[in-house]
Amino acid sequence: MKTLHVNLGDRSYPIHIGAGLLNHPELVASHVAGSQVCIVSNETVAPLYLKKALELFRNHTCDSVVLPDGERFKSLETLNLVFDALLSKRHSRQTTLVALGGGVVGDITGFAAACYQRGVNYL
Repeated sequence: MKTLHVNLGDRSYPIHIGAGLLNHPELVASHVAGSQVCIVSNETVAPLYLKKALELFRNHTCDSVVLPDGERFKSLETLNLVFDALLSKRHSRQTTLVALGGGVVGDITGFAAACYQRGVNYL
């Protein structure tokens, strides 16, 4: 595993790169703000990694949202799927959103985290 550090003063954070990262809950534990987590993935990545990712947060109330896969789904309609899931499960401002996947998943999850209740933690 390789770790890069993004130095932003109080907002600094690590980026972990390598195989088997889903076997290391200690890498994410300190980045979860409250007791709630919502993992956002897509229909391609979720079948491969969602079950293992959910195990990372077994000490939290953890929900998931599986989005359709593809660039054409980078839309407000898809973003609303994330918001609907957060609201229906009563996620608070202390929730942490986790992007499990790249591209559209990362973009939608990051934007949702920035907007939901004026901003929540994002991994």
